[in-house]
Amino acid sequence: MKTPFTTTTSDEFCFCSGFHDIYDLRPSILGKGAHGIVRECIKKATGQVFAVKIVNKDFSHKNEAAILSRVDNKNIIKFVGSYSDDNHLYIVTERCSGGELFNSIVKNATSSGCFSEKKAATVIKSVLHAVAYLHGIGVVHRDIKPENILFETELEENVKLIDFGCASYHTRGDSLVVGTEYYISPEMLKGKYCKSSDIWSVGVVAYVLLAGYPPFHGPLEAVRKGRVMFPSSVWSVKSHGAVDFIKCLLSFDPSSRYTAKEALAHHWITEMTS
Repeated sequence: MKTPFTTTTSDEFCFCSGFHDIYDLRPSILGKGAHGIVRECIKKATGQVFAVKIVNKDFSHKNEAAILSRVDNKNIIKFVGSYSDDNHLYIVTERCSGGELFNSIVKNATSSGCFSEKKAATVIKSVLHAVAYLHGIGVVHRDIKPENILFETELEENVKLIDFGCASYHTRGDSLVVGTEYYISPEMLKGKYCKSSDIWSVGVVAYVLLAGYPPFHGPLEAVRKGRVMFPSSVWSVKSHGAVDFIKCLLSFDPSSRYTAKEALAHHWITEMTS
């Protein structure tokens, strides 16, 4: 059977038509974004259920499919194929049934915090494995947030990083400001992002998992200053290791911020997930 994509000698990613010949769309909407939606689809030949991101052709996501087609990591959504017609691009991936990390945060958040340190560390460890892999092949995700992290199953034991619409192979001179307000790094706001911008976002996610709210509120000026506060109402019952871990990821200076591999080796991660 023909593969749903080809790679040219110039490494340009090519889309092929035929999505509706291979898949049936289900009415279930799994997610919505600024430029498209994610729905369930069924492969006609096998009955297998997948997810498909349907993007208006006015907004090119060829880079997203090109990157996904080249990654292979248990903590990154598995790419199945890409297709196009006159109006849309279709990016087919595996279907995760556990829902967004964001929804779990909303469900578990209380005035005294959100996840236990053990569960938070387990989730963050999986995300860091994905980030370490991406950075190892020169890719920066640029939009890490709870909405882009899915639990693989309802058991909430493994998570997968999704939505590579903002992802890019990092090169010197990149200056595009992308991301989501609560999770964007100070250097990204200046158009000077690098791999460590992803680490900042992971640090914000870790903070949210433990506190139930983000470290920066209101205008982006708070992010530009990069002053992280740990109010005693929540953080007095958290371990020193948890606070130190977050400080290492939310270091204002990108050059002193932990790498993904260094974060994985932090004692809070190793102790909580052993």
